[in-house]
Parts: sequence; structure tokens; C-alpha cells
Amino acid sequence: MATNTTDIDPGSDPTTLVLKYLGGVVLWVFAAFTFLLLPLNVMASDGCFDGDTRAICTAAGQNAVAYIPMVTAPVAGVLGTYGLTAQGGRGKGAYAVAMGMLVAAWAVVSAIAG
Repeated sequence: MATNTTDIDPGSDPTTLVLKYLGGVVLWVFAAFTFLLLPLNVMASDGCFDGDTRAICTAAGQNAVAYIPMVTAPVAGVLGTYGLTAQGGRGKGAYAVAMGMLVAAWAVVSAIAG
């Protein structure tokens, strides 16, 4: 008896499932490094002196360096996980936005701390 291939869920392909699993691992490892390591850049303010005008030498700059990764990482993790589990193009876009958020957090914090 022949099976009807139109009834098979496209997400049930083993290769697709493995790629989604690996994408989730990459996403959450990147989010964990962002959450745990990126706020340590606030220590770049150790070299500040009175009258220093660099962004990291201000209270606002130090708060941004500390809190941007702590907010971005969990939000990106949840959004990316939704993207991996959602059907259609909307899910791929959500995953791409989540990874972009993490990259942007690294770029912004590095610009402030640098």
C-alpha cells in the first residue's frame, strides 16, 4: 500500500529536527555567554579618572554595559526558541532577529566599553 506523502509534516524530517536542535543549542549557548560574560565589560571603567569623557566612565554608560546583555539575552533566547518551533517563514525571521539581537548587544557594549 502506497503512503500519501502530502500528509507528512515537513518538520518531522530527521535532518530538519537535528538542525533545529543544533540551532537551539547555538542560540542558548550564545545567549548564556552574552548574559554571563558581557556585563563584565563594566570593569573597563577601572581606568577612568576625574574628567574622563568616555562613555564607560559615566554612570549611564556603566549601567548600559551591565543591563543591556541581561535584558537582551533572555528575550533573544525566548524569541529564538519560538522561531525554531513556529511553522513557516515567520519562525525563521524570529530566529534571525534573536541572533541579530545578541550580536547587536555585543557590538553596543563593545562600543561603549572600548
